[in-house]
Amino acid sequence: MSTNRSATNLYCRLKEAKRLPSPPGTAIRVLTLCRAEDADVQEIADVIMADPALSGRLLKFANSPLAGMSREVVSIREALLLLGLRTVKLTALGFSLATPEAQANCRGFDLPQFWKESFMRGVAARRFAKDFYQVDREEAFTAALLAGLGRLAMAQGLREQYAQVLADASRPGKCILDLEREKFGCDHQTFCATLLEQWGLPKELVEAVSNQCIELEPGRAASTVQRIGRVVNVATQFTQYFLERLTKVDAKLSQRLEAIIRDELKLDAPTWDQVVHDVIADFKEVAVLFDVELDGPGHSMELYAEAQEEATRVGMVAQMERAKALQDNANLLKKATTDPLTGIANRAKFDERLKEELAKVKRGHGSLALLMFDIDYFKKFNDSHGHQVGDLVLKRVAVAVANCLREVDLVARYGGEEFAIIAPHTDPKGACIVAARIQRCVAELVISAMGKRLNVTISSGLAVTQDYAVMPSPADMIADADKQLYLSKSAGRNTWSYMGRSASQLLAKKRPAPVAAD
Repeated sequence: MSTNRSATNLYCRLKEAKRLPSPPGTAIRVLTLCRAEDADVQEIADVIMADPALSGRLLKFANSPLAGMSREVVSIREALLLLGLRTVKLTALGFSLATPEAQANCRGFDLPQFWKESFMRGVAARRFAKDFYQVDREEAFTAALLAGLGRLAMAQGLREQYAQVLADASRPGKCILDLEREKFGCDHQTFCATLLEQWGLPKELVEAVSNQCIELEPGRAASTVQRIGRVVNVATQFTQYFLERLTKVDAKLSQRLEAIIRDELKLDAPTWDQVVHDVIADFKEVAVLFDVELDGPGHSMELYAEAQEEATRVGMVAQMERAKALQDNANLLKKATTDPLTGIANRAKFDERLKEELAKVKRGHGSLALLMFDIDYFKKFNDSHGHQVGDLVLKRVAVAVANCLREVDLVARYGGEEFAIIAPHTDPKGACIVAARIQRCVAELVISAMGKRLNVTISSGLAVTQDYAVMPSPADMIADADKQLYLSKSAGRNTWSYMGRSASQLLAKKRPAPVAAD
């Protein structure tokens, strides 16, 4: 990706003079994981837990209204499983790079105000992202949070020159971006994109920051990166509005913001008032996440640093004790929610998760699919080969199905030989694909008993929230999926059914039901 040549030259000059901020070690490791598509949950959890401050912020985020969890998250691993790898990696990246304790020492550069504006821009972008621009909230939050780092880098690396730019920008009619271009050949927005690119941040984030000045043309399709850039731009324009609540917003800016609210966001006054209320509430949550007093007058960075040092010293012992307690709690939680035979979720975990996911759908978070299935002719396995073979079949089927699903999906043993799958963010077409995939995975299993290969198949039934006129209860979805399951059995088994229709046999050659051993 090309960047402004002047910005690249400036970066190289400051780097050679060792006057650039460097990403913290934890941020570098998180960056590496962001680029690794095959990074597993434990690897990411280990990196995050190695940084007490980052661990604390991430757990606070997982338990804050921002994340929308319905129960307490007690460990980093649990946060990863509930929030998803992608959300945690993006959030950890933003949190590890946004360090309010950094010093600028540039005359006229208000560091507490800088971070206050950065956090407000991030939460505003997060609020605007999904509802108005159809982009990922965490990508928008991270891009907006980091979009101002060019200013911080200039204040740190070009202290005297940047102090003069800030002084000139305080005069009426002066634009800081124009002054930066005149002085350095590039503005802080372009320099920020170059800085993030050189640090190795994901290409999408770099391009979003680089595209933050682009205006979207009405009626013309825009790429995801362009929409994220526009979210950052709009959030930046509204930052002063949210911080000052119009007490210091000039008339020209006020008119521009009113035009965005009316023409781009298409909101009436009561709805906009609710958006403002939500953004302010989210902003207060971010203040808690970073343990920084963001409201009111500026605070002493020296006192903040001393407090952090003391908290770290005193907290090390407490953290070790807490880590052990968290691990004990996690072990107990796992035991209470896991089927002891198959190792997958049990009925209690299924009931809890289904209730949570339906609540998310009710709040407007996509569609949900439920799939119920059981093993065909399972009783014959027990009767012909004994219960040990029956247990083996249950375990092998559970593992095979779990391996066919996404990380956000849940497979649980519902009871006996019956299983259930919860698939969030899945529409009817996606649900049918899941049903066909697990049908094939189970049919391809190779299980032998007493020298004979056992032919294992399943019958499945689907229910999807999109098909209901009103939001279904957990009992409604279970009952409807069960009806489809029994329809599959009536159709001859080894198939799946949805909306009263059964799919054709997936196997090229119909396999016989298992028979008793000679």
